[in-house]
Amino acid sequence: MLVSKLVHLLALLGSVSVIGCGIPSRTTRLAGGPEPVDLQIEPTVLRTGQDALVEVRSASADSIAIESDNGWDRYWTDGPRLAARVSADFGDSMPARRYAERRDGVLLDRLRKPATISVCRLGECRRFYHEFEVRLPERNHRTVALSGGWSTVFARRSVTSRNRAALFEEALSSGVFSLEGELVAPSWSAKAQGFYGTDNRGASIDLSRVLKQGDEVSYGIAMHLSVSRSEWLPDGSRPALADHTAYRASIGPSIMLRGITASSQLGIYSSGRETLQIVGTRISANGRLTAVRIPVSLTAEKTLAFGGGPIVSRRRDALESLAASVHLFDDFALDLGVSSHRIAWPGDQPASDLRASEVLMTIGGRYSLTW
Repeated sequence: MLVSKLVHLLALLGSVSVIGCGIPSRTTRLAGGPEPVDLQIEPTVLRTGQDALVEVRSASADSIAIESDNGWDRYWTDGPRLAARVSADFGDSMPARRYAERRDGVLLDRLRKPATISVCRLGECRRFYHEFEVRLPERNHRTVALSGGWSTVFARRSVTSRNRAALFEEALSSGVFSLEGELVAPSWSAKAQGFYGTDNRGASIDLSRVLKQGDEVSYGIAMHLSVSRSEWLPDGSRPALADHTAYRASIGPSIMLRGITASSQLGIYSSGRETLQIVGTRISANGRLTAVRIPVSLTAEKTLAFGGGPIVSRRRDALESLAASVHLFDDFALDLGVSSHRIAWPGDQPASDLRASEVLMTIGGRYSLTW
């Protein structure tokens, strides 16, 4: 369910980036004179996974019908107006996935679907021939993506006591340099990324292996390894505040499509002084490596590390993040991101517990290469 929603979201974002702010429509006059017939299509071109609203209007008509050339699909209504949702599978006995082809350097990405439009009045019908245009996606054969960029990070941080008294607060902006590489193969995928900033830096590796291959969706196992260092935490009398480096390792089942991985994992968190348990969910979708290239990439993560209590854990480290890259040009993307990091350290008594919060908003640019 989660992966299906993500795929629909990527398709929607990809369609928006291609179509633009408005949905194009076209009105064609099939017949003039005293009994005109108008055909309106919105959008004007059919695409995989996207229906078009087709309207046929004739003020004097008793009934109107649209029928595919082979008679497999037929839409019919009484009255002067017919409105139907037509998909790229119009006229197909079964949904078929088609891709554009290149021949002699020319991309052949247009398919015509013939249809007959019948407009009837008092038992007499006028028939019009029309072709619906289908725009076919080009199959993506790229398997490697490398990217690097610079972003500005707006941070708001605080450390508070149990009674919410502020011990430390700051709001600032800084720059962060990031690198990322991803490789997709038929039975596995790998992703490595790193970032370096004034007070935050880290690196991570994600590996996924297919155990059960499907036609589109496959099932497997995923592993995550990461190290991060935060320099913003103030040194104090509490030894835990001096632990600026965190190591994470987790593993769990995954659902995989080409360029997309969703996984729920269990693992461990260590600062060198203590070890906590981790539960988390990670979703990664690289639109440059999906079966059909989409100019949008998304990464979402939600993890919780906990420990230090026999019943109710007072030691917690929770991270939630969402990042998106929108390709404005073929090799350049706009980066947007937001994350929330909440930490709790137990004291000798609950009244002496400390809490830290870090909220980051990121905007920047990224240059990428794929092959």
